Amino acid sequence: MKSAYELKREALDGLTGHWGIAIGAGLVASALISGASFRVSFPVDTESTSAAITGGVMNLKILVVTLLIIAAAFAVSLVVSVAYSLFSSVIETGYARFNIDLVDYREPSFGSLFSYFRYWKNIAVAGVLKQLFITLGYMLFIVPGIIMYYNYAMVPYILADDPTISGKEALAKSKQMMYGHRWRLFCTGMSFFGWIILAMLSFGVGMIWLTPYMNATHAAFYKDLISEQPTYTAEVTE
Repeated sequence: MKSAYELKREALDGLTGHWGIAIGAGLVASALISGASFRVSFPVDTESTSAAITGGVMNLKILVVTLLIIAAAFAVSLVVSVAYSLFSSVIETGYARFNIDLVDYREPSFGSLFSYFRYWKNIAVAGVLKQLFITLGYMLFIVPGIIMYYNYAMVPYILADDPTISGKEALAKSKQMMYGHRWRLFCTGMSFFGWIILAMLSFGVGMIWLTPYMNATHAAFYKDLISEQPTYTAEVTE
């Protein structure tokens, strides 16, 4: 298995000559995955609501209308949140493809970010199950949540290589691949700690370069896992 230094060296080699597109893809992916948030809200007059509740039958219509508005706001917010979650999962898979191509010394394509929408069902199921297990882990205790996070860290890369597999199978493969390697991935991430501090001292500007570097290293980690597991067959989707 490759050391953190070797994985980072491999990532830098892949980024050589591709820093421009890597930075652009990283910025767009970050914005689409976690930078934007959709919030739908409706103004509700709490004083009128309170008066409708305490005013008796005469204000029953006002109370019903107010409750319907609140219910509509909640329903729309829920639908938009789910849709955004599905969208971000697809972009995350596309960004994983982009970084796999980098460390495979292929010509990375910005279009990779948007190339998995036809597989949105499998990706959506994987994303929902992954988030559910991680959330349940954190609810039980911090440590189980962390373990779940590392168990399923390879899910986007597995789906990027073979988006036709089911979400459940993607999670199972990630868990199998990460068995005995969670600590190694943690240490690989921690090897960037000093760079993260420097990036923060630059008011976050350094993250523009650090983010592609970290994600390419993560993809190199995935490729290293595959090379050590001959029973795992990756089908690259062009």
